[in-house]
Formats: sequence, C-alpha cells, structure tokens
Amino acid sequence: MIIFMLFAAMLLFSNLALAATHTISLSAEKLPNGQFGYKMINHASSEGDTPTYPDTAVIPGPTLFVKQGDVVNVELINNIDVDVGFFVPELASGNAKQVAPGQTGNYQINTQTVGTFPYGDIESHLVGLFGAIVVDNQDNRVQSFVDVAGEIVSIKRKKLDKEIVLFMVGSTFWGTEIINGTQTPLWTNPSLRAVQDDKIRFHILSLGPGHTWHLHAHRWLESTGIPVSQTAPSVIDVRLMKDNYDSHSFTVKAGVGVGPGVWQYHCHLFSHMEAGMAGTFTVLAKGSKKYEASIAGASPYGAIYLNPSDAPGLVTFEITDVPGSHFRSTRHKDLSPVTKTRSLEIIPPESSVHFVMSDTEGVHTITSLIWPSGANDDNGGGDSRRIPFDQIKPYRGGGIVKLSTPGLYVFTCKVHPYMFGAVIVDDPATVGLDLGDTIDIAGGLNNIPTSSDLATQLLKLFLVSTTYENWMNFASNEPWTVSYPSVDVRTDLGPLNLADVLIARYHKGVNKIPLAPLINPAIPGVGEVWIDTQSEKTAGKAKHGTVTVLDAETWKLKRKIALPEINMNNPHNMWTNRDQSVVYVTQWFDKRMTFVNREDGSLIRDIRVGDSPAHVMTLPTTDELLITLNGENGMARINPGEFEVNRRTFTQTPGADNANPHGHWIKYDGTLVSTSNIGTHDAGIYDTTTGQIMSRTPTGAGSHPIAAGMTKEKLYMANLLTHSVTVVRMSDGENLKTISLIADYDPISGKLDDNDKNGVLAIGVLPVQTPVSPDGRAVVTANLLGMITIIDTRTDEIVKMLPCPQGCHGVNFGAKKNGGYYAYVTSQFADVLTIVDIDPNGDGNLSDADVVGLISLVADNNVSSDDTIIGMQGQGGQGVLAIPNVYNGWVQNLPETWKAGLTAEQINP
Repeated sequence: MIIFMLFAAMLLFSNLALAATHTISLSAEKLPNGQFGYKMINHASSEGDTPTYPDTAVIPGPTLFVKQGDVVNVELINNIDVDVGFFVPELASGNAKQVAPGQTGNYQINTQTVGTFPYGDIESHLVGLFGAIVVDNQDNRVQSFVDVAGEIVSIKRKKLDKEIVLFMVGSTFWGTEIINGTQTPLWTNPSLRAVQDDKIRFHILSLGPGHTWHLHAHRWLESTGIPVSQTAPSVIDVRLMKDNYDSHSFTVKAGVGVGPGVWQYHCHLFSHMEAGMAGTFTVLAKGSKKYEASIAGASPYGAIYLNPSDAPGLVTFEITDVPGSHFRSTRHKDLSPVTKTRSLEIIPPESSVHFVMSDTEGVHTITSLIWPSGANDDNGGGDSRRIPFDQIKPYRGGGIVKLSTPGLYVFTCKVHPYMFGAVIVDDPATVGLDLGDTIDIAGGLNNIPTSSDLATQLLKLFLVSTTYENWMNFASNEPWTVSYPSVDVRTDLGPLNLADVLIARYHKGVNKIPLAPLINPAIPGVGEVWIDTQSEKTAGKAKHGTVTVLDAETWKLKRKIALPEINMNNPHNMWTNRDQSVVYVTQWFDKRMTFVNREDGSLIRDIRVGDSPAHVMTLPTTDELLITLNGENGMARINPGEFEVNRRTFTQTPGADNANPHGHWIKYDGTLVSTSNIGTHDAGIYDTTTGQIMSRTPTGAGSHPIAAGMTKEKLYMANLLTHSVTVVRMSDGENLKTISLIADYDPISGKLDDNDKNGVLAIGVLPVQTPVSPDGRAVVTANLLGMITIIDTRTDEIVKMLPCPQGCHGVNFGAKKNGGYYAYVTSQFADVLTIVDIDPNGDGNLSDADVVGLISLVADNNVSSDDTIIGMQGQGGQGVLAIPNVYNGWVQNLPETWKAGLTAEQINP
C-alpha cells in the first residue's frame, strides 16, 4: 500500500511538473455577412509553443490545443452588440456567464479529461460563436490509425501531416485545417485534400440537432481512448453524433487500401445531405506537393452585397419563430435601410446562401418557391443540380446552396408556407438589381415575366409579410402606409424602380391608403369567437402569440390569453371539447398543445404531442382528440379527459415519403378523417377506428394541399400553390372536380375576365383554410393575397368574391342569432377579424353573401389579460374557433345550456 501511494504521488507530481499554463485572450467579432466569430488576440503558453492563428475572427473559432492537466485561463472581449460568453459544456469552465457589449470576462477550463470538445456562446453558437479545444495526452500520443490489412498503428501528434477540424452545424460543415502549427480557415463545406499516405487527424464536432458523420473509402477506430484499450477494437466508417453537442476524433492514413481518388464526406441522414451537408476529400498521388492545402468553401468574408471580394461569399439566414422575421438575415440591420425588410439578401453569382435554424423550436424545410426561369434547366451549367432546392423531410437543421444564375430566388418552409426569405443574385455588369426576365413558381407556373402582375403581386406579399411595419393597423385610425425598397431592379422591361411600380399598381399611386371603417354586424352572433393572434408579443415571455376572445353577442373583446408560464409559442389552431369547457390550442412552431379553461382562460395542461402540431379536432362520437403533426407523418390521438398521446394514425405507408398533414376534417359521424398531405400532394381519407388508408386522391404536382372542409358526401381541399380547390367524393376518393380560383385572372396583365361565364370574377391566389358551413351549403376560402371565395356546394361553382385585409388566412363558422351562420375570417397581416354573412336574407341564394363586420383585435385597458401586450397588437390572425361548436355531428352533443341559444335548424343542420 505504501509503495502504491508513493507511486501515485510520484505520478501526480510528474503530471504537475509537466503541466503548462495557457493565458488566452479572445474577442467576439462581427463578420462582414453579419455572423459572429471568435478572434485570437493572444495565446501565451509557459511551454512557448502555440499555433499560428488567423489574423481575423473565424468560424469555427481558433482551435485551442492544450494537454491534460494544463492550466487554461481565457479572457473574452465582447466587440459585438449582444451579450456573449465562453462555455465548454463538457469541461467545467467555472461558469457560463455572459459578457455585455464592450466588456471583458474571464474563464477557467478544467483539462483533466482527454479529448476534443466544443466551446462557444450559449445563445449565439449556431451563428458562429463556436470552436474546439483539444486536450491531448502529456506524452503526445493521439488516436491510432488503421493501416494496410487492418493493422493498428499508434502515432504521436508531431508525426501527423495535418489536422482537420469539422463542425456539423445546421446542415453545413464549417472547417479549419492545421499544417505545421498554422491554422487556416476552410469555411463552409470545404474540398479537403491530402497526399496518399498522409496521416491526418480529424476532429468532428456537432452542435444542435444530431448528425451522422461518414467518410467514404476510409476506416478508423471507433474508440477515442488513447491508447486503444480493447484487444479487438471496433473499426468504423460512420459515426452517429448525439443531439446538442458531441465530438469524435480519429486518425486516418489517406488513401490506405484504395489509393488516390476523390471521396465524399457527408452527413449520412439523407434529408441533411440533400440540404447541402456534403463535401469532398481528394487524395493525391504520391509525389504531389507535400502538405497539399485544402480548398476553402464559401466565406463570410467573400463577395456579397456591400462587401466586394474575389472569393465566393456567404450570406446567412437565421430561421426563427419571430413573426415577420422567419427568415432573418444575420446582417439585416445593415441591409434594411436599402431592402426595407429583414428577409432579403443580395449576392453576386457563384456565392452561397446559408440557412441555420438558430431561433426556433419547430422543424422546417428550406424549399424553393420562386427562381429564375432556366436556373433549373439541365444545360450543363447554372443551378440545374441545386434549383429548385427542396428538403423532403422537415427537421431542425438548415441548408446551404450556391447560386449561379442571376435573378430572384424566394425560399419558404413547406410546413409553414408563409415563411419567406429572398435572395437577389445580381450580375454586376447589368443596371439595377437583377430579378431576371422571367421566373418559375412552385406549383407549375413557368416563364412568368418579372414585370407581370403576378410577379409584382408576390413581391408585394413578400415585402408586406416580412416587414411588420407594413402590416395593416386598423386600430390607429391612420391610413395604411407602406414602405417598399426604392431601388432600381432589372426586369424583362429593363430597369424599373421597385417602389414606384408597386405603389402605382396597388396603392393608387400613393403610399397612404385609408382603411375600411371598423363595423359591428347588425345582428349579434352566439357565444364567443376565439382567434389565434399568433404574432402578438407580450412582456412575460420570449415567444410570440396570444389567443384573443371576442364576445359574439356584444362584439367586444373579452380576454387576451398569452400563458407566459409556459412561454406559449405561436398558437395556431383550436377546437373544443363536448361541453365547451376546454379549448385545445396547438403551437405550430413547437411540439406542444395546450388545454385552456374556456371560462377564465387559465392553463389546464401543456403537453408535448409531436413536431409542428397544426390543427386539432375531436371525434364527434367519442370526444377523442386528433392532432395533425405537420412536421411528421401522422396524427397524434388523445383519449377524452386525458393529457397524453395514447396512439398515432400514420398518414403514409412505412418507407414512403412523409405526408406531413396540415389541416384535417372529420366526418359528421366520426367514421372518417381527411388530411391535407403537403408532403405527398394528396387528400388522404382514413378510417378513424383502424387508421386504415381508405383512399389517397392526388391534388396535382406541387399543389401543396393545406386545409380541408366537408359536406356529408364531399371533401373540399384547398391547394395553396395551384390556387385551386379539389372536390373529392369521400366514399371512393374520386376526384370530382378541381375548381380554379384564378380562372378569370390573367397573371401577366392582371386583368379579370369572366372566362367561365358564371358572372363572378375569380381571383383567389394562395388559398388557405376552406371549411364548409354547418348546413353544408357554402365553402368559404381565405386567400392569402386578400380575397374571400364563396363556393356553392350544390354546383361547386364560385358564386362570390369578397375583399379581405392583408394575409387572409383562417376561417370558421359560428351561429348567428335567430338563425343562419357567420363565417369568421382572420388575417395574418392585419389587426382585425372579418365577419361574412353567407346568406344575409336567408333565401338560400349565396350570391348576396357579404362582409358585415370588421372587428378590431387590439385590446384596450378594459380587456382582461394574463400578460402585458408590448408589440404587434392584434396581429397574426390564423386559427379561429366559434364557441359553441355548431358543426353537424358536434352541435347535437352540446349541453342544453348552449343549445338554448340556437334555433332548431342550427341544432340539426
């Protein structure tokens, strides 16, 4: 025992004697593209041997090499405009304190554990504030490599030819190469290079959602222990990286067993790889220049608008939960004086666009909505292999794409299709910012001139939706003022001033437009109307969104529900239980659904149900809950009176593409449910008892079916991107008819002609919710470009078009006092609720349907609220629910206290 204690003491003394002291000074800096990076100011080591670091801030940050037991003190100088820190999650670093702008903080790192570890800032790591610290053995041994015939060979660090650090962040690789102690940034998805038989140590690190690292043609040891302790160590070529943060270091001998060649490295998850998460590893023949340098990818210091350079540039969009900034440029503060939006970037050809989901709790896709005609042609050049860009499976990651063809590119999320980010690829040799001559639009519209009405309508929608200062504010009693970029753009007609064109076409030549007066319907409604004011910001929580409760009998607001205790996030759609005592609210940018007490707006329960829950309904026969999981492949189901998901109904067969259902509807007798399957472009009908797929009716390539309504026999499916409603016979899934909502609209000139000779000029662009009235007589569709469509179910013809404020989105029906129904219609970019009477005189003729009410959703001091509203007041109208629920199948189950306010016809519609 004495000998052992002496040996241990000698070993400890030896390690202390060998330990070095490192005094490191870093700064947090803003890069030209708006991302953040760490810059090495000074690294002093008592050993006197430190790397040669880049002169500028880099992503990833400087790689810090120390040895086990070393003393490491880090000083952080904050030169950016947000609080930052220095945190090593797998090594105790004293604390994770944040440093205010202009201030300095000090940190210590525990180096008792050997390995490679990420460091970074807790809040801003996904936008650049990350790096690696490598803790090596005191004897300099690193990971052994696999040689010819599987021989395992040990190696010391000084015998390595190079080291490569690769971070897997979002859906992009960020790299650094280290040769002879010199660190060189490789930026994004670099082309790695080596000479055959070079010994290379890779450090693979992952931040955020997990990835699967794979390098072709090479194998290495699974264990990162030094030395390898197993008698038969595992040899691998794929490594699963855990969520949040993970790392894996290994050594390879370049080209062993395969010789020279070009090999791919990538994330092995297909959806990540199709988002651009891939690069190449080139092994050059022996005799090539020793220490052949890798080739860097697109750089934050490269060529982008306001930053001229000869190197390929990189612009970055953060994907966020923030309304009006869902695609937020990391340099929006620099660009918005020109672009008037946080969601527009400008680059020259051959630079890249990078997306990272840094500020969202949901899953998303990065999907092309608009692109220059020809960019997707297989002509041996351009962007034919990259555009249209699309991620089949939503997840929390990102994407990266290089753009070559000049023109306008607009990206969206298929799950949340009003999220927009735009990029202008501008040829510096032309006059004006290039929109291109023509554009293609997802859904099948091709070669649309950029000066056309449809192109400028969509530009207007983009500039309104991504600039909440441009949203309609009826409560202010001031004219609607719009602010468009006053820049010259190049179209098929040559250079035009964008603001002048938009104001002339859509604002009568002025940018101050009087808004329609607020009015109450002459006839009261019954009960309450609950509106998801999804954009409203309150003081007590980080996320946006409230539920606004309107008294339908007095047309006065009763309550605002923010639920700060759960940080309720973007409430989207609602339903209620049988006795109308509980309201179910989905959180579309999250994983949660909330149970709310209808009487007082208090929280009952908040539960996790799955990715991006969109719509919720109950089975009229049992009160079982069915929630569509827009970010997944099915519906979550919850038994009545319970608070946990008990089973799922899958909306696609195993192994097939995800259906990603959005809006659904349930048949009045509870036997069937139909979902709008945005991932597979069809209307699915399922048996609610067995979950069996009864039919799948295609709604058209690229149609993006988004919401459903039902009569007893027919299903009506709104198709967002083909501007149509598909009519399906539920008994066998036959497509009875496709109703074009733009049949009378010329997308080039903008003129309206009664092409179908039905006496109604139809212009329903981008339809969203489309329920059928409880009596089965009318389909009311909200169209995002600001129109309401009324369809007669007897003829399946459009019988009326009505105006709607900006961003027309949600529709649901409620009872009108003494008979009939009101359609309550919400708008995303206006602070009002529109009320439509589908049959004002009760004669059964829907052609006299009219807007009878426009109600402000802005609360005054008399409205009860559980939090203080501080921004976007009354904005973001999406889901809407009238209580009592008067749809056929549900209305019959109401308690007598609710039935007392309804007519006999309303009780049995």
